[in-house]
Amino acid sequence: MKIGLLGTGFAVAHAGVYAARPDTEVVVHGRNPEKLAVFARNFGFATTTDLDAVYSDPEIDLVDVCLPTALHKEHILRALAAGKHVLCELPIAPTVAEAEEIVRAAEASDKQVFIDMFMRVHPAVRHLHRVIRDGSLGELRTLRSYRKAGPVWGPVDLGLDRLALEVMLSDLDYTVAALGLPREIHAAGVGAGDGRAAAETVLRYDDVVVEYTASSMVPVSYGVTHGFEATFTGGVLELHERPFERTGPVMRLAEYTPAGSRDIDLAPADNYAAAISHVLDCLTSGTEDTLLTPRAATEALRLALDIDQALTQS
Repeated sequence: MKIGLLGTGFAVAHAGVYAARPDTEVVVHGRNPEKLAVFARNFGFATTTDLDAVYSDPEIDLVDVCLPTALHKEHILRALAAGKHVLCELPIAPTVAEAEEIVRAAEASDKQVFIDMFMRVHPAVRHLHRVIRDGSLGELRTLRSYRKAGPVWGPVDLGLDRLALEVMLSDLDYTVAALGLPREIHAAGVGAGDGRAAAETVLRYDDVVVEYTASSMVPVSYGVTHGFEATFTGGVLELHERPFERTGPVMRLAEYTPAGSRDIDLAPADNYAAAISHVLDCLTSGTEDTLLTPRAATEALRLALDIDQALTQS
C-alpha cells in the first residue's frame, strides 16, 4: 500500500512503523528539506515539498496526517475529496464543531477515516473492555487511571492549558469507549510555569467513579508511565506500564479476586504499530472500521475540552 505521510515532527513515530513493514511504500511531505532528508536517510522513504503531488498521485491509497491539530480538518477533507483513505493523529480537531464537520464528511464518503486513538488497541485496554462487557469480575465501580510523561520528545509545551488534549486525551478516550460521557466533571490542576503541569480529574457516572491523574512535571529520566486500577464488585484489574523503555514496553496486568491473584499474560505492544496495523488490515481486507472512527474521537474530544475548560478556569 502506498502512503502519503504529512509532517516531519511526530510523523517520525509513524515512519518507524511503516519502515518495519514490507507491504508499505511511503512518500513524506514536509516544508523543510533538511527534515525531509532525515526521513530519506533513516527510512529510505521518498520525500517531497510539493503537497499537491501527494494528493494528485493516483497510487497513494492512504494519507496519514501528522500535522498540527489546527490543520487536521483541512487535510482530512482534502484527502477525502482526492479519493484517499485517511489516518489522522489525535486530537481529531481543535473544536467539536470542526470534528463534527469531519464526521459528516467521513460518513458521506466511500473512503474510511481513522483517528489514531491508539489506546483502544492496547492489549490491556482491550482486556479491560472485555471484562466490563462480560461481567466476569462483576460490575465496575471505580476506575483510577494515570499518565505521567517526562519530556522524552524534547522541550514540548505540556502546560496546564495543553494537558487535557496533549496528555490525557488517549486515556479519556478508552474511558469514553467503555462508559460514555460522564454526568459530572470535577478537575483541578497546577502549573510549574515552564510548560509543565499536573491535574486531578474526577468523572462521575450513575454507578461508577473515574479518577484520572495526569502529569508532565516529571523529569526526562522518569520517562513515561501509565496505567489503571479498575475495581469491580468481584475483584480488581490493575495495569502498570512503562511504554518507552530502551528494551521495549514493560507491562504488567494483574487480576485480584477473593480466590487469589494472577498475572494476565499479555505481550506488551507498540501502540502506534498496533493502531497502524489495524488501519492497514481494515483497508486491505475491505473491512469497515468501527473502532477508530471520527464519531468516537469526537466524543472523546468533547470530554477533553470540558476538562480543559475546568482546568484553565480554575
